[in-house]
Amino acid sequence: MNDERDQTAAPLVEALRTYRERQTTAFHTPGHKLGAGAPPDLTEALGERLLSADMGVANGLDDTQESGGLLHAAEDLAAAAWGADRAFFVPNGSSGGLQALVLAVAGPGETIIVPRNAHKSLLAGLILSGAWPVFVEPTIDETWQIAVNVPLERSAAAIAAHSDARAVFVTSPSYNGFCADVTGLAAAAHDAGLPLVVDQAWGAHLRFSPALPADAMAAGADAAVVSVHKLLSGLSQASVVLARAGRLDVDRLRTVVAMLRTTSPLVPIYLSIDAARRQMVAGGEALWGEALRLAASARVRLAAIPGIAVLGAEAARQHGSFDFDPVRITISAAASGLSGYELERRLRSEQAVAIEAADPHNIVVNVTFGDSPASIDRLVTACAAVAGRAVAAGGGPARAENGVAREPTAAGVEPIVAGHGRPAGIDRDPSSDVAPRYGRQVCSPRDAFFGAAEALPLAACVGRVSAEMVVPYPPGIPVLGPGEEVTAETAAYVARAAARGVLIHGPRDVSLATLRVVARD
Repeated sequence: MNDERDQTAAPLVEALRTYRERQTTAFHTPGHKLGAGAPPDLTEALGERLLSADMGVANGLDDTQESGGLLHAAEDLAAAAWGADRAFFVPNGSSGGLQALVLAVAGPGETIIVPRNAHKSLLAGLILSGAWPVFVEPTIDETWQIAVNVPLERSAAAIAAHSDARAVFVTSPSYNGFCADVTGLAAAAHDAGLPLVVDQAWGAHLRFSPALPADAMAAGADAAVVSVHKLLSGLSQASVVLARAGRLDVDRLRTVVAMLRTTSPLVPIYLSIDAARRQMVAGGEALWGEALRLAASARVRLAAIPGIAVLGAEAARQHGSFDFDPVRITISAAASGLSGYELERRLRSEQAVAIEAADPHNIVVNVTFGDSPASIDRLVTACAAVAGRAVAAGGGPARAENGVAREPTAAGVEPIVAGHGRPAGIDRDPSSDVAPRYGRQVCSPRDAFFGAAEALPLAACVGRVSAEMVVPYPPGIPVLGPGEEVTAETAAYVARAAARGVLIHGPRDVSLATLRVVARD
């Protein structure tokens, strides 16, 4: 790090130590008074030390005027560590950070270019801001039945077609580790005078090892959000918004962040960001070097198990992927006759191994510096046991619950034309388990969400305009958003997901027996 700021400091961590050393008596929130009034079962579950750190910044670590500037000092160090001009701690996850970034760049009726594989929080930001999305589709790996990432030329075409756009967004890395060409996309956005904003929730670690893909700020992004809790050592919900002055109004962003984040944050979340940043600057390269070795070992050993397949780094060479994060491991037991959901269920119930996510075909696991040879052994042994038992029971190639076999095909899809309308492209099998292409955007997400609506049976919604979002979870990527025309492809996809019992976020009727659509009058 070529920065004069002392990255060995951790202002919030040190302030808590001082608070404790002075044996401060608390007449501030929360009501349990540093754990003294906490119920015994809560103390047993969380521990006295965590409860004694549960206080505010203003009135706890600092005075009510925050005259010590502790939070600003910690954010300033984070900005330097991640290569930004400003950083803002966000205690409600990268979801809150993305919403702040949307509100900072666009208002009612204004256009932003967004990837179709964006997280649901970005769509929520569109509802809050009133902005209009221009969706750009990622390519699809038809063999693994997962989205890859948005190719540079598709985003560039959208930029050229929409001179009124206010910003360009991209998700990188994706949930499965595929990285977009952020450098090329930044150049294309900047040539058009637009800021590039990166949802780098799954890439907070990239900055700290040259063996990992380039991070967003180093690649030229104007802003990014990083989840410090996903792959670093932050507590759950710990995220940071990063910004570079110039094309982005950083003062407006600061105002929006202050509007959206709670005025009573859980201080341990902030402390964990402070400590994680110091840990990464001091030894991140060595920590991630070991994690990469463990991930490489896991890939080789998992791929050698009969009935198990592992998405490898060779997948990064396909259209839409500029680079690949190897600490994200996608595993399939389709050859053993197991869907991703069944593989997850058996790993958890039979082997006490919990994974990050499952889809109809695959599971995803994270490997970090918190892992060890023992944890990798446990993963490999568990997968071998589950797959072996399935193969011995006569398992064959897994079939989707609708009875359609999962047949490998060439990865990627033909180029599409980005815009407000339905894109051109190959016709996907209507029974495919890949998320459907987006429909025509008829009105803004905000107008659809707040306008008059009616609930209809799902089959009757084809051709109508959705008034709500439908989000299979995880990974939390909407397959349908407010203001979008419901296509037959989308209706069939969400009906299959609901029939499987997939967790659905967004609609009032989570069974999807009905869907709310914009009233015609």
